[in-house]
Amino acid sequence: MNRTGLVSKFAETVGIEKASAIVDDAMADLGIGGETEIDGTDAQDICDIIQHDNEGYIALVASELRVQLAAQERFDALLGNIPNPAVVVDFKQREPYVKSINEAFADSFGYDRTDAVGTELRALLAPPGADAEVIRADWWEQTGQSEQEVRRMTASGEVRTYLFRSTIVTHDSSQLEGYGIYTDITERKRREQQLKHQNERLDEFVSIVSHDLRNPLNVASGRTHLLLNDTEDAAVQEGLQEVAAAHERMTRILDDTLTLARQGRVVGETASVPIETVAADAWQQVETEDATLTVETEAVIEADSERLQQLFENLYRNAIEHAGAECTVVVSAPEAHEQNGFSIADDGPGIPPDDRELVFEHGYSTNSDGTGFGLSIVQSIAEAHGWSVAVSESEMGGARFDIRW
Repeated sequence: MNRTGLVSKFAETVGIEKASAIVDDAMADLGIGGETEIDGTDAQDICDIIQHDNEGYIALVASELRVQLAAQERFDALLGNIPNPAVVVDFKQREPYVKSINEAFADSFGYDRTDAVGTELRALLAPPGADAEVIRADWWEQTGQSEQEVRRMTASGEVRTYLFRSTIVTHDSSQLEGYGIYTDITERKRREQQLKHQNERLDEFVSIVSHDLRNPLNVASGRTHLLLNDTEDAAVQEGLQEVAAAHERMTRILDDTLTLARQGRVVGETASVPIETVAADAWQQVETEDATLTVETEAVIEADSERLQQLFENLYRNAIEHAGAECTVVVSAPEAHEQNGFSIADDGPGIPPDDRELVFEHGYSTNSDGTGFGLSIVQSIAEAHGWSVAVSESEMGGARFDIRW
């Protein structure tokens, strides 16, 4: 604010000559020259002197103006500390004109305050070909949304994407003022586009693998079993059985690969799921032979039940594969004072400490018949839910997989 602004405020009550005199006297008392730009603190001090030296309406105006200046100073401090680009605008025939910007706005769009203040907002930010109405609509159009996605241009000519939030308030019964904040989401939008392209390529890969590879594999497997039934030569049968076993392993690898490709790190709709129920259902889907399952928890968790069951199935298969057909598997939950989660443990040989990080890598397996994808799928399902998974030694001396959140 300058001298003219202060004078105009008091002139509304006492006239221009009287207002000029009282403002000049207060500025002289503070040693402030008439042409000097006045900051918020100086303006408040001037109002203090005028209030002290005068009575009636002049003192009242000085008091009210000081309160307004203090509030404006607090608002300016708040605006300056907002990390995202922020702008304050006045409206002339619904057209937004820049009244103030914060440092983040200057840095992001490349305009300093001198260049920006007083300028039509569309002249600063409208991308090539954008109609002025687009900029106005950001403020006036009632979309029912708390934020809008907009494309705006910086001083260097770069067009970037922002989330724009705005509000309009009324001052002095008629004066409208708008407050807007821009959040730069350009890089996020680029990543989303890249992810879209990657998913499209992944869909193509899944289609090729599931049809073009599975069909000839099924033919080879079927012919192998026909030949096994047609020959009585022991040596030929032994060779064909090895071929059949290789086909079965290829099928498991194919199934696991497609599971990772199709589902990745995404879960579907979640619901409250009893661990005991999912653990029991998963046990029924695995060739457990003489293995024993014990469930020691009645906890209920929020999860995608189908994917959670798949997690249990893979950990059961891993336990039976390494601990043997007569192993014991225990499902439990941590003590109440510990993290939320659950554990699946077995009484097998366990996993050496040096290998506990490796077991989750794609293709890692200590079993020549294993696919190496089972535990990788477990980790993907856990992370898709926002959980972590780690392996340690169980109380029975085997492996224990801890899922926590």
